[in-house]
Amino acid sequence: MANEFFYALKQAYNRNEPFVLCTVVETIGSSPGTVGQKMLVFKDGTIAGTVGGGVNEERTRIAALELFSSGEARILTFDLDNPLAGSDPVCGGKSRVFIELQAHEPRMVVFGAGHIGKVLAQMAALARFRVTIVDERPEYANPALFPDSVQVLCQPFESAVAAVKIDANSHVAVLTPGHLKDFEVLERVLPTPAAYVGLVCSAKKLVEMKAALIDKGIAGDRVEALFAPIGINLGSTTPEEIAVEILAQIVAFRNGKIIRFEK
Repeated sequence: MANEFFYALKQAYNRNEPFVLCTVVETIGSSPGTVGQKMLVFKDGTIAGTVGGGVNEERTRIAALELFSSGEARILTFDLDNPLAGSDPVCGGKSRVFIELQAHEPRMVVFGAGHIGKVLAQMAALARFRVTIVDERPEYANPALFPDSVQVLCQPFESAVAAVKIDANSHVAVLTPGHLKDFEVLERVLPTPAAYVGLVCSAKKLVEMKAALIDKGIAGDRVEALFAPIGINLGSTTPEEIAVEILAQIVAFRNGKIIRFEK
């Protein structure tokens, strides 16, 4: 089993394939797993290694699959002291399993699931980004409109920034329905370590937006690093073409090329 695990781990790294690493970090009392046991879970649901087998291993596998969308590490706690008969284990102890996504895939967070945001999220998923899209309008934040790999959040933009847990591997596109919502998001996103932040806006509105952000105490270097107008200028007019412009700019940025919108 150990040979299988380490062989699968080596192959995943060689292929640059994302996986979730699951590790038993604590057991109390009788438990089917032991501290240190490890399991890999891949996007297609297959596994290598073990965290003890049984129904809790399956629960771990299912929880791990959610991380390919959310990216958020978790500790799972299983209570094995179950006096009732049935499919649950009755070992009489407790077990905790730490699950963490291991991925080189970049992350994209799109605020606004309107015409451009919807297409951008779909294209970014095809380009192997881990995509989260946020909108406070239920008719737009509808998971049925997106690939299964896209995490869809329906909640106010103001609170969603904290919920999505933006990190240094995140590329953020701000495409909300209006400038007030844009400002709500930018005020909270720019202080984060996001690698890239882009905003749909006119040149005139950008001057006003930057001044207002500075007045709010946002660091000047973060404000000046904002990609706005977002994307590269290909003369596009349709949502699909504009989404291509945005995605192209983000891909270029990831490859070390800074290309800003030019008339």
